[in-house]
Amino acid sequence: MADNVNPRRYASPVRERRAQETRTAVLDAAEQMFTTRGFVRTTLPAVADEAGVSLATVKLAFKTKTELLLNVWHRTLAGGVDDQVPVVQREWHLKQYEIADPVERIRFASDNGVMIRQRIAGLVAVIEAGALVDDTLAELRDRMFEEHWQVTRIFAQRLADDGHLRDGLTIERATDELWLLNHVSNYRQLTETRGWSAEEYKAWLTRSVSHAVLKPELLRTCAW
Repeated sequence: MADNVNPRRYASPVRERRAQETRTAVLDAAEQMFTTRGFVRTTLPAVADEAGVSLATVKLAFKTKTELLLNVWHRTLAGGVDDQVPVVQREWHLKQYEIADPVERIRFASDNGVMIRQRIAGLVAVIEAGALVDDTLAELRDRMFEEHWQVTRIFAQRLADDGHLRDGLTIERATDELWLLNHVSNYRQLTETRGWSAEEYKAWLTRSVSHAVLKPELLRTCAW
C-alpha cells in the first residue's frame, strides 16, 4: 500500500522575483491605459499586450478588469508601493498624531493629503466614469469614499480627544466637514479648473479645516 506523500513546495527567490516583476508590469500597463483610455475602452487583452505577457497570466493574477483596477487603485493610493498596507498603518499617518499643535497637525495632514490627491486624481476620474456603467465599480467608488470618511473620523476623534474641537461640534459633524473639505473633487476643481498651485491649495485647505473645526482661541496667533 503506497504511503500518501504531500509534495513539498520550495520557495524560489528567482520565481518570486519574476512573478513580482510580471505583476508590476501588468499594473504599470493597466494604470497607463486606464488613465488614458478610461475603464470602458481598456481591455484585458490590451493590457496583456502592453505588459508583454499572456492574457492567461493577467487573468490568473487579477481575474477581472474590475479587480485589476482595484489593485491599481490600492497601489496608487500607497504611492506606487504594492504592499496593501492600510492608510491608518502607514508611517506618515501615525506621525501626524505626534504633533501637539492642532493647526500644525492639520498643516501636516494637508501636505500629505495633497501628495495623495496628486497621485489619485486621474484614477478617481476613471473610477467615477466607470461607475456609471459597471455596478462593481460603483461599489468600489462608494467603498473608496466610505474608507476616506472612516480615516477622517479617526483624525476628528483625535482632535476631540485632545480638546481641540470647537464647542458644540460633534465627532460625526466634524468628520463630515473634514471629509467634504478634503474631498478629491475640491482639489481637482481648484487645481485643474481654476489653475491653483499645489501650495495655494494646501494653504487654503489648512485655513479652511482649521476654521471649520478648531476652537477659535487656537487660531488667534496663527501665521497662515
